[in-house]
Amino acid sequence: MARPGPDHAYPAARRPVREADDERSDQGTATAADAFAAYLDGELAAHLRACPFWLDERRPPTAADRLPQL
Repeated sequence: MARPGPDHAYPAARRPVREADDERSDQGTATAADAFAAYLDGELAAHLRACPFWLDERRPPTAADRLPQL
């Protein structure tokens, strides 16, 4: 879920610029930027919680494992 605040206003405001650049370069940069922003708002927290667990245990966490809060 997206958090309100200035950190999300900048990417949204830059979308027209990304789309214009994407039209010129035809590299899919606008879509990639949107996907990255969605990752920051979604899966990143789970990855950040699982990373220290993996480093400590040398295995991915299971549903039964307790992971640290961010």
